[in-house]
Amino acid sequence: MKNGASWLKTTTIKGRFVRIVLGNLMLFAVVTFSLMSWFQHVLERKIGDSAQQSVQTVAGNIDVYLKNMIRLSDSIVADSELQNLLKVNPSFDAAGSVGSMIEALKQLKVFSVANEFIYSIGIYSPDSGKMLTTADGIYTLPEGRQPNWLDTVLKYRDSPYIGNGLIDAVPSFTQDGGASTFSVARRMRTGNGAEHVLLLNSDKSVLGKLIGEVNGIEGTGIVVADERGGTVYAAGNPDIRTADLSGIPLKEEADTGLLRRVELNGKTFFVIRKRSDVSGWTVSLVMPESAVFSDVTVMRQNVLVLLALLSVLSLLLFALLYMQLSQPIKRLMTGMMRVEKGLPFVPIPIRRMDELGYLQQKFNQMVANEQQMRKQIYSEQLHKKEIELKFLQSQVNPHFLYNTLDSIYWVALESGVKEIGSLVLDLSRFFRISLSRGKDFIPLSETIEHLHCYLRIQQFRHMEKFEVVWDVDPSLLDVKVMKLMLQPVVENAIVHGLEAVDGTCLLQIGVKRSGEYLQCSVSDTGVGIEADKLRELWAEIHEEGGSGNKTYGLKNLYQRLYILYGDDMRFAIDSDAGKGTKVTIRIHLNRLERSTDAYESYHRRG
Repeated sequence: MKNGASWLKTTTIKGRFVRIVLGNLMLFAVVTFSLMSWFQHVLERKIGDSAQQSVQTVAGNIDVYLKNMIRLSDSIVADSELQNLLKVNPSFDAAGSVGSMIEALKQLKVFSVANEFIYSIGIYSPDSGKMLTTADGIYTLPEGRQPNWLDTVLKYRDSPYIGNGLIDAVPSFTQDGGASTFSVARRMRTGNGAEHVLLLNSDKSVLGKLIGEVNGIEGTGIVVADERGGTVYAAGNPDIRTADLSGIPLKEEADTGLLRRVELNGKTFFVIRKRSDVSGWTVSLVMPESAVFSDVTVMRQNVLVLLALLSVLSLLLFALLYMQLSQPIKRLMTGMMRVEKGLPFVPIPIRRMDELGYLQQKFNQMVANEQQMRKQIYSEQLHKKEIELKFLQSQVNPHFLYNTLDSIYWVALESGVKEIGSLVLDLSRFFRISLSRGKDFIPLSETIEHLHCYLRIQQFRHMEKFEVVWDVDPSLLDVKVMKLMLQPVVENAIVHGLEAVDGTCLLQIGVKRSGEYLQCSVSDTGVGIEADKLRELWAEIHEEGGSGNKTYGLKNLYQRLYILYGDDMRFAIDSDAGKGTKVTIRIHLNRLERSTDAYESYHRRG
């Protein structure tokens, strides 16, 4: 994991892009060929299902036909009239009753009419070696030769035997001597103890009608084989008509899927087989693999060509994209290096409006703002030096001021003028807290005491002009705040809000906790401020440079608060003309503590 993170940190953007492009191409290739393999598997499964249905249909048609032949044989064997005719001349001897043989042939022809696909119906006499058939009358097998199927049929007793190409089932001069027919053969008993063999012969061409046209995939073939594997009928692909398919598992015996791959004459085929429950024959559907997957092969070739074209196109697009990205980044890096070396900054030309253009624009603005801030900080430092100089000038000899005020206080007491003494004492305390031995942060308790002194002095000047209402949370008295934080606000309320009103006004001072904030408010019931003038007042407070006498104190206070507490401070003025004005200062308590600690730590190090 660490090595991967280190590689990401050290690899260039170009290297990352190359790896991303190649990775995506490889992923596309893997996904595409996986989908093709899946599609090939699905196609094979669907073709297997379709082939299974075809094989079952063919096997079912053959079974129906054979069942009809078996039922017909049952009817013939059970026919009493035919049995009586066979009793008269069981060996088909010419010296016997010729009329009975003629009647027997007529009766057999009646049965043959029931199935138009039957070539002939014959009855074989093992005793004489003669055959009575509807197609050829009576003929005799060569002397001394018995049919090779006779023992098999007799072993089946009264059950039908379905044979393929039974030699001598028909005369040798027709139907290749029986090779081009298939037969339903069974033992037939007569009442006199004689045994005959009933043969229902069908031309193998009837299987072609039962199977139908071999359509679908080019090169498909169907093979019907008997129990010994001999071909009963074959249609379709000539390459498979003589193929031995006996070693291929049947559909119900296959352990993996429906289709089985086999090699026939050097070619690969798919084979599915179904055994007939009636005859024991096997129906095999054979399809060439190349034809089954011809579309997949074409698709695979097209995908390879598409992948090659996509690779070339991706690399070209990558090169174009990299050039589009690298050039703005290089210009941005050049601008950064100039700023780092302290060289004169030349704004980067903006030639695009996308994310990189936005980044270049913001970099230009950032550098311009940084240079402006440097100028502002330099101006503030000069201004601070001027304030410090004036402050030092005001503290030429504070002890002289305190001693003088102390002397005036005692003279006033000795003269019996207690009001003057109290006024001088408040003035002395006011100056002591204002100076605070050079401290910039004092507890809220001293700030409140400072306001008390100031307000008593103002109330002495403005007899019965205003009343003061205090709302101070005692739990906040130990919190340290900026010195002279509330006095300019109170002074502004008295001078600009209360002095212009006839009668007694109300001055409310609140110090309380509001959630995680210290909230200080000063409200009066003075003349108030009109909306337009309030907007002008706000503009003067926030603008740089000098201001009028009416806003100098508030502007100076706002700037000091913002420098110390930043965005954790909220300064608000709410006023209604003729009703009064309210000034609210909100400072986050955590920021109060951090700012105080940082300031004191800095001055201790100094």
